[in-house]
Amino acid sequence: MSVRSELLVPAIRAMMIKILIEKYKYSRRKASQILKISPAAVTHYMSGKRGRLLKLLEEPRAVKLINEVVEKTVSKGGRISEAEIYDLALTLTSILEEKKKEEIKYSLDQGRNKLIRTLRERAQAEHEAAEKFMETASKLDNEITRMIFRQIASDSIKHADLLMSTISILERGEETKIEVPKKSVLLALLEKEEVAHVHSLDEVKSYLPHKLLKVLVESVEADERKHARILRSLIELAEEQS
Repeated sequence: MSVRSELLVPAIRAMMIKILIEKYKYSRRKASQILKISPAAVTHYMSGKRGRLLKLLEEPRAVKLINEVVEKTVSKGGRISEAEIYDLALTLTSILEEKKKEEIKYSLDQGRNKLIRTLRERAQAEHEAAEKFMETASKLDNEITRMIFRQIASDSIKHADLLMSTISILERGEETKIEVPKKSVLLALLEKEEVAHVHSLDEVKSYLPHKLLKVLVESVEADERKHARILRSLIELAEEQS
C-alpha cells in the first residue's frame, strides 16, 4: 500500500531529531530551533509518540538522503524549513514506492522460479518413469501386460512434454495467449466426441476375460471424458473472446 507524502513528514522530523541529538550531540532545545518546532514536540518525537512511520525510512536510500539534508543544514548553521521537509517527503515517497515495486517483482520472480523448479523436477520424474516402464515392457512376453506398460510410458512422456512446454512459457515470461478455433469448429468436434460416448463400452467390459483388460477399456473412457472437458473449456473461452 502506497503512503501519502504528507504522512511521512512526522517520521522525517523524528529521524532528523534523532540524527541531530545522537550524531551531532545537539540539545533538544537546539534541535527544536533547527526544525522550527517546540521543545515539547521534540520530546514527543523522541518518545515515539510522533513519527510512527519511522520504520519506513530505514530504507538505505532514505536514510542517506535525510542525513545529507541534516548535514548540509548543520554545516551552514541554518534551519530546516517546512517546505524543505515536504519536498523531502515527496522524494522519499517515490523512493519507497520504487522499493515496493522492486519487492513485489522479486516476490513474483521467486514464486515463478520455485514453480519452474517444481515443474522441472516433475518432468524429470516423468521421463525417468517412462524409461523404466518401456524397459520393463521390453522384457515382457505377455501381450496384455506389455501393452499396459507401454501405455503408461506413453502417458508419462506426454506429461513430461506438457510440463516442459509450460516451463518454456514461464521462462520466457511471455503473456499467455491461447489461439482458440471458432466455436462452430469446437462444437462439431465435441459432437463427434459425444457420439463416440454413445457407444458405451460397459457391455464390452462385462464380457472381457480379465480385469486388466477392463482397466484398459476404462482408460479409453477416461480419455474420452477428458477430451470432452477440454473441448467444453475451449468453447467457453471462444465465447469470451467473441
